[in-house]
Amino acid sequence: MGWVVAGLAAFLFSSGAVRAQDTVDALEKDLLQIKQDHQEASAQVTANFMTQVTAGSQSPDAALTLYESSGGALPPGAPVQTNYAHETPHEKEAREAADNARLTNLAYVAQLHCGLLHFAGALATTPDQKGLHEEWVAWLKSTPQIFLQIKDDDIPPVAAIVRDLRRKTMKDSIISNALNFSSWGDKDQGSWNVNGIPNLYRTEVLEPLRVTPNADTLAAWDVYISLKNATQPDSNKWTQIEGPSLMFERGCDDYTIAPSVEKLQVLVAIIKANPSHPKLDDMIGKVHTLAQDYRTRHPGAATPQTVVASAPPADPNVKVTTTKEGDMTIITTTTNAATGTPPVTPAPPPPPVTN
Repeated sequence: MGWVVAGLAAFLFSSGAVRAQDTVDALEKDLLQIKQDHQEASAQVTANFMTQVTAGSQSPDAALTLYESSGGALPPGAPVQTNYAHETPHEKEAREAADNARLTNLAYVAQLHCGLLHFAGALATTPDQKGLHEEWVAWLKSTPQIFLQIKDDDIPPVAAIVRDLRRKTMKDSIISNALNFSSWGDKDQGSWNVNGIPNLYRTEVLEPLRVTPNADTLAAWDVYISLKNATQPDSNKWTQIEGPSLMFERGCDDYTIAPSVEKLQVLVAIIKANPSHPKLDDMIGKVHTLAQDYRTRHPGAATPQTVVASAPPADPNVKVTTTKEGDMTIITTTTNAATGTPPVTPAPPPPPVTN
């Protein structure tokens, strides 16, 4: 009997183990199916997202349509204003032209927003995709043609809508939310926005060209300076701080391409024109370094006298102008006749030359 009981127990235990294993196998199979279904659904969402935003990146009209269909607000139309009992055809034409201009401005922003969504999404999900980085850089090089057409609008409701879309990050995009794309995680691409395009341009386009400066570097500098100028609402900050800093950096690269006393004089002129610049000491130190480099290259050659931090205020009789020679920007200092012998220093440089 003992043997019988033991055998029966073993059989029952074996049968229970088999059933348990079958249950575990079934659960694992269900989980695998759920995972596959999720991956397929995610792939479909991503594919649809890429299709939609790619179309938007190629056309301002398509971008505006996608933005509106995703729930984006459109600028209010201009009110009817007339000096007559009814709006005249001419007045209607002018009103509709104003409405179209506002929509066009928003459409340009939406187009850039879609372009960023396309590349941010691709770089966040498939960063190793062959040729993706080259396409990304090529797109950044094309953005100034659109970016520099965006205009500020003095009508508060219109300006608020455009400003909001320019600042909207990829992970908070009304378009990506409407298309159920949520693969941003903690990736940097999720924090991109249209206002950040100049910084992306510098990182991906300008800085690689600065490794070995050439004419293309100077052309990229001109584009970057134009982009930064377009995103700086404080004109005084641009004129007194950011603009001179960027022109000085550009001038240093210009010297590296083909060292000359004239290019050192350009840098000295920028320093003298901005005696209160917060980076004045660094700029003076850089010119001293470049001047020593020039002396090493050309023993015995004269170099421009570098200025000190206590440079006197700009003299109104001195004019600093810029001219273009091919891809290069040349800064020229001109001194007019003045009464007496006051200290002579260049006037503030004009705004950066844009392409």
